Amino acid sequence: MFKQLILDNQKLISNIKTIKRDYVFFEDLLTLNKIVSFIGPRRVWKTFLMIDFIKELIQLEKIKIEQVVFIDFSLNSWEVIDYKILLSDFKEIYTDLEPFFIFDEIQDILNFKEFVLSIYNLWYKIFLSWSNSKLLSSELSTHFRWRVFEYKVFPLTFIEAMRFRNIEQKKYYSTIEMANIKSLFNEILEFWTFPEILLSTNNLFKIDNLKTYLDVLIYKDLIERYSIENEYSLKYLLKNITNSYTKTLNISKIYNELKSLNIKIWKTTLYEYYEYIKNIFYIYEIDNYYNPKAAKKPFLYNIWFNKILWHKENIWQSFENIVLLELVKKYDKVYFKKNIWEIDFYVPEIDTNIQVCYELNNDNIKRETSIFDKNNENNILIYYEKKVEIQNSPNYTIISIFDFIQKKT
Repeated sequence: MFKQLILDNQKLISNIKTIKRDYVFFEDLLTLNKIVSFIGPRRVWKTFLMIDFIKELIQLEKIKIEQVVFIDFSLNSWEVIDYKILLSDFKEIYTDLEPFFIFDEIQDILNFKEFVLSIYNLWYKIFLSWSNSKLLSSELSTHFRWRVFEYKVFPLTFIEAMRFRNIEQKKYYSTIEMANIKSLFNEILEFWTFPEILLSTNNLFKIDNLKTYLDVLIYKDLIERYSIENEYSLKYLLKNITNSYTKTLNISKIYNELKSLNIKIWKTTLYEYYEYIKNIFYIYEIDNYYNPKAAKKPFLYNIWFNKILWHKENIWQSFENIVLLELVKKYDKVYFKKNIWEIDFYVPEIDTNIQVCYELNNDNIKRETSIFDKNNENNILIYYEKKVEIQNSPNYTIISIFDFIQKKT
């Protein structure tokens, strides 16, 4: 039943080109007996990252390609699978090897919990990925409790995007090279960094694909999955979140607006909808460092959704959103600060305040830097364009987004 599939997919993995994303596989997981799950928004190529890690382990001679059992359950029509048959088929091919399992779209079989746990209890290694429309990371953790280690997969960072476009990372760039890098950055500000979008040079293809992403998120991951009947209120909330990304969100205000439009919905239901929207990786939320229980700031995993839902572009917000996702890939925790004054980001790991400004000019430079005078910590101002002479001070450092992105810390 599985023999040919095992062999065919081993050949497939051998022929897949490595993506070389900036993720590190923790080899300790090979001895800790954890189910490694890959979570994140749709279309960030979680499956490719699983395969990248497998190829890395093969290169390091930690495992052999013959051990790999890769199954994409979305490509088959099985409702249930007996793990004993799968193991038996593997052992008939490789008598003396232990299998290493990669299961994609695991939720597509009805007995996935029993199937995975049965294999896990035999101490075999397992990588998992699945669709957010049928299974959430929180639910997987409930099913498997302490047995799961999660890798959160984000859209591409700018350095990864450069790699996708075969732009070599250097300490210094020529004028032409820098022009190409800025062109790529402007493209990302417009279309974002989902891999297949970035690989395309056809803007109509990009737009159609991004519209499809959003439709699937709204109708499959939200409305169908959570059986939402009040579609208008959901979309109204979604539009408001999308429009106010990078700013603190007031759900009570949205509730009152709906009430004034004679739309009947409980406020608690709106909060539930907001949790659903977070669950499907539509937004990434950060806390106020001074008061984690206060209003939070949502950022978008895909900034292009703002154009679809609002037919407009805010380059300042997009720029700040890019910086946030660069930060969360580097550091464990990122906050904003809001008390008497407001600072865009604070990173406790490096004890640093970060302000973000797309264009520095004579009108805003004093405002953007004066906030740092009130703090004794490390302070950085990140900009994209500057139309003013700037210099650092004892209180802060001013740095371009390109220099910031290439910094190791």
